[in-house]
Amino acid sequence: MKLVKSILSISLLSFVGLTAYAHEPLYGFGPHVLFKGGFGPHITLNFTGSLFETEYALGYGITPAWTGILETGLSNQNGNYSLDYYRLKSKYRFYLNNQKGYSHQAAFISQLTLPSQPDQLGAFDMAFTGGREGLKFYWFASAGYGVVFSSTQLNPGNRFIYNFTLGYRPFKVKYYKPDLVLFVETTGFTHQKSKLNGDIVQDTGGSYLAVAPTFFFTYRNFAVRGGVQFGVWDDKFVTKPDTNFKLTIELHI
Repeated sequence: MKLVKSILSISLLSFVGLTAYAHEPLYGFGPHVLFKGGFGPHITLNFTGSLFETEYALGYGITPAWTGILETGLSNQNGNYSLDYYRLKSKYRFYLNNQKGYSHQAAFISQLTLPSQPDQLGAFDMAFTGGREGLKFYWFASAGYGVVFSSTQLNPGNRFIYNFTLGYRPFKVKYYKPDLVLFVETTGFTHQKSKLNGDIVQDTGGSYLAVAPTFFFTYRNFAVRGGVQFGVWDDKFVTKPDTNFKLTIELHI
């Protein structure tokens, strides 16, 4: 009987956490990748005051450990629509350790964001992310560095990115049944000083910290993620983000 329970626990974790869906942060990074040959389309809606943003993305499992993702973003503020960016993202999982009742994973993420307009900013971000996924509790952590570039004479400061997430599954996992995981995410950015014509702009740079309660609801190969983010602290010349709401609808096929 114990052997049967152990096999079921491993099977449930593999299906719910690894094969079907990645229970990972909404605002931060997570280490999960798509299965080889799998497609992962999703749409994200983000509300910040009068600003409404949508993101359209398509992921593809290049190998069992490597996923490529294409993204584009649109925004609407006071009835004015604009195409904001094009993004190419790569996620490579270099560590995977599955045990009875939990899984440890780690991945390297890189993403290139290209602006759609000459006066907008672009960036190249790199980050390491990892975490533990269990039948009851989760944690994720990541840290990265982003190079920000502009076509103007003002060169924005580069940025450090870091986040830490804790998760909890309030209901027992049931095979082929709906699943819910609740998270508390902490996300931080530290921006370096900008430069104008090679000279440092003194009134620039700083840090901020934000916290977000989020949820991840899945049913087979369909998922909905949502949450609200609050800016809780800022320093120097960087302003913490306004309260914003995010909702993502995903499908893995």
